[in-house]
Amino acid sequence: MPVIPFWTGEGVLPPNNREAPTSSERSPYKIDVSSFVLRFATSQGRKDILKGFLTFRERLYETGIIKGFQWINGSFVENIETIAKRPPNDVDVVTFFYLDEGIALTDDSGGHPDFFFPQKAKKEFMVDAYFVQLNSGYPELLVERASYWYSLWSHNRSGQWKGFLEIPLSPKEDRTFKASFPSLLERKEE
Repeated sequence: MPVIPFWTGEGVLPPNNREAPTSSERSPYKIDVSSFVLRFATSQGRKDILKGFLTFRERLYETGIIKGFQWINGSFVENIETIAKRPPNDVDVVTFFYLDEGIALTDDSGGHPDFFFPQKAKKEFMVDAYFVQLNSGYPELLVERASYWYSLWSHNRSGQWKGFLEIPLSPKEDRTFKASFPSLLERKEE
């Protein structure tokens, strides 16, 4: 099982292995959906965000976006409860995806599904969502977008260097995880 590194003393994921800074142990840390959910399902608020995240992924799969990966970041992958004395509000996600020929990213009305709009995805799924198509035919744009997100996400708002995560899109792994932990993200009676 892939391992998510422990938070640093500053409450963020390390950007790389400080003992071997040129090794491949670096951000974005490649993990699976199980590792992500099990590591961060530490409070009811976080569980609610994770449930929204998994539902968001289901909607992607239903649309035909099944190949690619997601970069995961934001206060959700930080120890924000300690460093800012507040819970995370959402999870930041950039979906890098391949679109198979013949798949249209439109809903029945001819517009994009709601999850393509960050404000709507945040409201419905608690996911601050952005998208980069890997097979758009514009390699310069792909490099520009990947560079943009990496440079934006490799530092927090105060300029501190930090790491983030990468999870593959995998309908099969998501189904297996949900079958293995069917009640993990259910809301507990308060």
